[in-house]
Amino acid sequence: MERPRIMVIGSDVTTVQSVSSYCLKKNLEVFPYYGLPTVEEMTLFAPHVLVLCLPIPDDFQSQLLQPCIFWSEQPIERKLSLVSTPTELYIYLEKVLAA
Repeated sequence: MERPRIMVIGSDVTTVQSVSSYCLKKNLEVFPYYGLPTVEEMTLFAPHVLVLCLPIPDDFQSQLLQPCIFWSEQPIERKLSLVSTPTELYIYLEKVLAA
């Protein structure tokens, strides 16, 4: 069976590396991306799920077709799938990948 592909996107290198390592612990195929990828770059990797390490521009988020999980260690009220701990990340990943 194919391992789920997760793309971790963000501008803070430390955060992207931390979140990527959490995903690797769950035996997921992980592609960390520092900055904002183009549509072509995301198409090439073909992720099942995107983990967006906030802040991410709203105009970037509006063009995404894949399910997204938002990572932030700062509370943000407007995001329904906002996680801030590895445990929360694992719960959301399971939900999204099971759908």
